[in-house]
Amino acid sequence: MEDIKEIEKKNWIYLINPSAKENMNDIELELFKPNHGNIGKYIFFSDDKQLLIKVAKEILQKYNLYNAKVPLTDKPNPSSGFGFVLCIYDSSPKFKHELRQFSDEKNVKYRYWKSDSATLDGQYSEQYLASQKKASE
Repeated sequence: MEDIKEIEKKNWIYLINPSAKENMNDIELELFKPNHGNIGKYIFFSDDKQLLIKVAKEILQKYNLYNAKVPLTDKPNPSSGFGFVLCIYDSSPKFKHELRQFSDEKNVKYRYWKSDSATLDGQYSEQYLASQKKASE
């Protein structure tokens, strides 16, 4: 199994699992469907960005998933417990229950699955919207 690669692009650090070609192909097929088909992300939060990167690498390798991202910035969001976000992409929410084991709800919070269609429709949680308001103040 190849090592997880870290690529900095725009405002994100992308974590890529080169061994997960099947998952990458599944995601590419879904991209051509309306609203990106079943594509979405498993979402985690923590005030410790390095911990999220560690969690991402473990999940990408254990579940043979292709990619994830964390913010490039080292400045956390001001909402305690929600300083940084980790998004792990998949072609469907098939692991949404299994990934709960990577959260202790203290250092790492897990918010399950969000589809790309929900993101494209502008659907965001009240917690996220409140944190963005705090960040802009």
